[in-house]
Amino acid sequence: MAGFLDWAGRVFMLVLAGLITLSIIGAIAAIPSSIMETRMGAHPREWPVAQPQTEPTPAPPGPASAAQAAPQTAPDATVVAPPPEAPADAGRWLEAITYALLALVGMGLVMTILLWRALGHWRRSADALEMFAHRGP
Repeated sequence: MAGFLDWAGRVFMLVLAGLITLSIIGAIAAIPSSIMETRMGAHPREWPVAQPQTEPTPAPPGPASAAQAAPQTAPDATVVAPPPEAPADAGRWLEAITYALLALVGMGLVMTILLWRALGHWRRSADALEMFAHRGP
């Protein structure tokens, strides 16, 4: 019976290792690519350059008319704002987070199984040492 449980435990750990690997790959693949490309500089944005504003020329001294008293502004001196960034797709992020959580749960399960098996081996070692101590010289 113990041989079958050891074999089943090893197969189960092999399956868990495969699922953890696939979960990590899935988490990396599910990250929205637009976020990574802009942070890594793959597609740098080229912002339109605003034209510098011209200084108004001083009015010549003399009689001030209503047309000359009005403030002078440079034509076409508008500043172009960068376009707003598109919000990241929440569904893609939830998919990536789900894969990452599955990988963490799988790793926790593998660690629990390893600890359980280690405790069994430690118990057998302690029993053997106790039996050796009671036999005496």
